[in-house]
Amino acid sequence: MDLSSTPWTKAQDIEVNQYLAKVLASPMFAQAERQQRFLRYILAETLAGRAEKLKGYTIGVEVFDRESSFDPAVDAIVRVEAARLRTKLREYYAADGHADKVRFDLPKGAYAVCIAWQQLDAAQALATKPPGAPSPAVHNANTGNLSTHVYQIVDKPSLAVLPFANMSSDPEQEYFADGITECLITELSRLGGLFIISRHSSFVYKGVTKRAEEIGSELGVRYLLEGSVQRAEGWVRITAQLVDTKSGAHLWAEHYNRQLEDIFAVQDDVTQRIATILQVKLSADEGQRHNYGGTASMEAHDCLLRGLERLWSYERTSVEQAQTHFERALALDPGYAAAHVWLARVLTMRWIFFWDDRDETLERAFEHVRMALDIDPQLPIAHAVMCWVQRWRGQKDAAIDAGRRAVVMDPNNADAHLFLSTALSAANFGQEALHYIETGMRLNPHPSTFYQFALGLCYFVLEDYDKALQAFERGAALTEPFIPNHVWLCIMYTLLGQDDKAAIEREKALTLSGGRRPTVQPIWLDEGLSLRTHDLIQRVGLA
Repeated sequence: MDLSSTPWTKAQDIEVNQYLAKVLASPMFAQAERQQRFLRYILAETLAGRAEKLKGYTIGVEVFDRESSFDPAVDAIVRVEAARLRTKLREYYAADGHADKVRFDLPKGAYAVCIAWQQLDAAQALATKPPGAPSPAVHNANTGNLSTHVYQIVDKPSLAVLPFANMSSDPEQEYFADGITECLITELSRLGGLFIISRHSSFVYKGVTKRAEEIGSELGVRYLLEGSVQRAEGWVRITAQLVDTKSGAHLWAEHYNRQLEDIFAVQDDVTQRIATILQVKLSADEGQRHNYGGTASMEAHDCLLRGLERLWSYERTSVEQAQTHFERALALDPGYAAAHVWLARVLTMRWIFFWDDRDETLERAFEHVRMALDIDPQLPIAHAVMCWVQRWRGQKDAAIDAGRRAVVMDPNNADAHLFLSTALSAANFGQEALHYIETGMRLNPHPSTFYQFALGLCYFVLEDYDKALQAFERGAALTEPFIPNHVWLCIMYTLLGQDDKAAIEREKALTLSGGRRPTVQPIWLDEGLSLRTHDLIQRVGLA
């Protein structure tokens, strides 16, 4: 229920501020003056109806006393402190505030405060009422914690694109339907007025039958885009529909019967329709830019889609097959920027895992992503992959700069946040790295092995070894062939004195690498971190 459409009473205002006082007086916040000031400010602005003005620049100047020349894209203090505030609130509600009637949250990707009212039974309500608060109106008194009503100001519409169903008679056309979905996610993601869930989390729902309301709740989004694709003899039929997850109502639906070469125009039309229906204001660049990574060759684009379909398993054979498809796309269209980007990513992956550890392999990756940026300097994924490639080339500043450009150009790109987080961890900027991976995981709310690996690195840098271990364990359970999680589990178990478990993970890493030592390339860009882990790598037998 949106705050803007809900009657807001003086009593509620008083109650909110009373619970705010309770939060700030708690041991979690009592000595955290910076976090107190931050929470007071953004809550006051939210309640005053000025949520849209809560930007990084304003907060940096008003709360953290930055000069008027402050640039939030360069100085990450607001993002870092927001991440700390989210953590403190989570910890507070897990302990002292677990039964608070009024709760505060700072959703990732926004600075407006989310205010939630829990419905408690009479005994709980009286027990948790802060001093001086009015007696609560209690509903469902015989059912305890039955429900929570959330009043939230959202600064942009939230959307997930579900995998389009393959309606072709040939099941091998599945990759094409998946590719349409990926392209739509990419194009919608670049609209700054939308919040878009990443490809990985959207594809969790491939072939799954669930109500729109349930999916919306699981992903934390208001809208779903779903549809189907049928391809036959040079023609394509696409259906698309936009669903409101709160009501289940269909807000828009369209059928397209087009020649195959018109597929980009269809994707463009769908993007424009969604922007119009959700009242997204497009910038001049967003309104004019529709080149899908830059090819007029449907055959080259088809090769790209086939390559993407093979890439995501992280298994050596499928990654090599993806490389073949990307190379074929470039043979058909050497100016296809997106194909250069994805080939660079595959080559880097092969180099990291020692599947092809020649120096020229990593340099080839760099040349391909550089060519992509020469062709299309405004392609966000190219800047994200440049961050990734430069990180492995040991170019710390270039990697971080490219990552920052990527997240500014496309704030919905979960992989851009992932790559930047990993570069920051490698450079020993653990707290800022944690901010970016947490943002990436909000954009990609379903667990992903690579994201868990990046999260584990953050906690290792911050010397929170228990949380690091948990992240690596989750990552290894999600995707067995992803070697780095097993390597780091071996390191963490050794560090924590669990030698039996370390031995098991060492054998898994060696099996997956074909017995090669080291199993993956060293990750650090910071000499101190490199020295800190050198002895551990030798001790676990993976050097």
